[in-house]
Amino acid sequence: MTRAALLVVLLATTFGAAQAPRVNRVALAAMERTFDRRIQRFDLNDPMDLLGSTRGVYLAGYGAVFTAEVNLVASAVVTPFRPAPSKEEAEKLRQKKAARLAQLEKNMREMMLNLAASLEGLPPEEHIALGVSVFYFSWENCEGLPAQILMQARRQTLLDCLARRASDRTLEAAIRVGEV
Repeated sequence: MTRAALLVVLLATTFGAAQAPRVNRVALAAMERTFDRRIQRFDLNDPMDLLGSTRGVYLAGYGAVFTAEVNLVASAVVTPFRPAPSKEEAEKLRQKKAARLAQLEKNMREMMLNLAASLEGLPPEEHIALGVSVFYFSWENCEGLPAQILMQARRQTLLDCLARRASDRTLEAAIRVGEV
């Protein structure tokens, strides 16, 4: 083999190894399904509605990012037989969604721990991010309620919380939360 050919093979091997994702699609898909089931089983008598499926991607150098969209109250549906709720019904819906936001955030924190434990190929210095968009009808008063909840943390920080069986306070401090 000539020197040039050897150099090409060596460079291809080096760059090919550098480009290979550390977290494979199978691992991401498994975590997508886990989060979907978590949302769908939130309350079987009064469920949240998962709009579409959770999606996860691995960004080399940053980490794993997961996104989902939910309607916090699945029963709040406008139909031809019920075109718009009364003001009282709309206010009850708003209060119910506000109460469920805290439960959704708790679920998301637990999922962050689950992701950290399950994504073994993810380097400890990289991040896990979880973003959930909250669906609102055009007639809803969503003032003061977030359109998105975003959480992120370094995987190692989450693993440390898991190893010490972190309290809710420790976990809250470990995860950066943003609401838009």
